[in-house]
Amino acid sequence: MSARDEKPETEETNAGSQTLMRGVAPITLRDRLAVLAAVPMAPRAAQRSCDVGLFDLESRRQIDLVDELRRLDREAASQSEPSATGE
Repeated sequence: MSARDEKPETEETNAGSQTLMRGVAPITLRDRLAVLAAVPMAPRAAQRSCDVGLFDLESRRQIDLVDELRRLDREAASQSEPSATGE
């Protein structure tokens, strides 16, 4: 039996019956489930941000007390030095 005498494979879809080219396998339920399983997980509902502990972004924007004290010491030291004009 030659390739021309073979009946082409068909696949039933929502759009109707589709003829497949030679060498193309129909999409199986296993193929469809594998595609769905590979999709990244997504939340089903809107998520609130995690602003607690390690994930709290607002706390990262706060000024560190030690850095602030060092800055104040530097400012006080630069202001207490007498200027060259004697003022």
